[in-house]
Amino acid sequence: MASPAPQPAFPPEISQALARAQTLAAGQKLDEAEKLLAQYPHVPDCVFRRAAILMTLERWAEAEAGFRALLKLAPSHFDSAMGLAGALIEQNRAKEAIPLLEAAYKAQPGGRTRYFLGIGLDQAGQKDRAAKLLAEARAHVIAQSEARNLLPSELYMQISRRCNLRCAMCGHEVWKSNSGFMEMEVFDRILEQSKANGITTLHILSGQGEPMLHPQVFEMLEKAVAMGFNVGIVTNGTPLTPERCEKLGKLGLAYIQFSFAGWDKDSYEATYVGAKFDRTLANLHKMAETTKGTKTNFMVKAVCTGDNWAEVRDRTRAFLEGHGVDKVFTVIANNFGGNVVHGKFHEHLGVWSLKNIEHQRLMPCRVLLRAVGVFCDGTVTACACYDSNAELKIGNIMEQTLAEIRQGPEFRKIVDAFRCGDVSGIPMCSKCDDPYG
Repeated sequence: MASPAPQPAFPPEISQALARAQTLAAGQKLDEAEKLLAQYPHVPDCVFRRAAILMTLERWAEAEAGFRALLKLAPSHFDSAMGLAGALIEQNRAKEAIPLLEAAYKAQPGGRTRYFLGIGLDQAGQKDRAAKLLAEARAHVIAQSEARNLLPSELYMQISRRCNLRCAMCGHEVWKSNSGFMEMEVFDRILEQSKANGITTLHILSGQGEPMLHPQVFEMLEKAVAMGFNVGIVTNGTPLTPERCEKLGKLGLAYIQFSFAGWDKDSYEATYVGAKFDRTLANLHKMAETTKGTKTNFMVKAVCTGDNWAEVRDRTRAFLEGHGVDKVFTVIANNFGGNVVHGKFHEHLGVWSLKNIEHQRLMPCRVLLRAVGVFCDGTVTACACYDSNAELKIGNIMEQTLAEIRQGPEFRKIVDAFRCGDVSGIPMCSKCDDPYG
């Protein structure tokens, strides 16, 4: 099941349409990209990319039609066969998907094909073989981390445990503390251990806390950048001032992620509880202006919550674009390791989620395998994202090396639970929606 031979160069109009559609899709303007590609129903590349976008838009029947049309032209096109199988599974037609997935698995017996064939077989009632294939898919993902001796490639750092807001999408209700700043001694130890273990990317945020509240935040960022790390920071933007924006924009950071969702005072302040709309918007404008033309990637991340999350996404994006901010990354709110109830309860998975995970199965958490979180007191957590109370503590960087921590029994216990497909005994992981989809 190989992909067709390379095609000759496209006419300029088609090349421009494909490039424009790719730009739109990368900017999450999927509806616009889909409409553009729909103008070229006789160009296979346009049909394929449109079908893939339709899958993301959850327009399964239309995606199915696109993939079927392509397979008539190129019956052995691997990605079209996989796409068609996925569209069928989403429409509860797993039995129709199985022959496609069997052929894909035979052609490329990797983790991806094992996973999707396992889902198809499971939904079709072939539980034993499905369980075997899903176990192999999980082992495939874990093996990639084991090839690095379980060492992380990225590090998330909590320099401030304190947060000044109580955002609607956040798991703040379970916080056991809302105070504490990282001492420079701990920060220096993190940099030293990161260098020693080949970590090149540092994300300044982990668990909870607003990093710009730290009194030495600029000194810390300057030191990390000077040592050659790719450093990014996530902020709610409220502690900024025009002067701080100027300084932050000149540090040479890899990225600055500004959290913002809403389109007016009421919608913004209902999400970022405790923030002031006008002040934050002014900071956002200044930050965008300061980073323009620099190597720092300035982006706005909008976390969309509630049953009307699609409306929140679209109205937030339109509002920000009207203010000249074009790098807007929107995501559906996760459930913060099971600490926040969002969307629908998926009984067979045992988790609440706003995401479409009905036809997904547990897989090893990618962030858990590639990254590690270090709190302001040196505590190391396996979960770099949501573990505000160190429920997944695996060591302390002031007492052990990162290698000792990641290769130690606490982390291996979590990895082995994912390997076995049973995380019921692992705090947070057992209720988190991130390992699905």
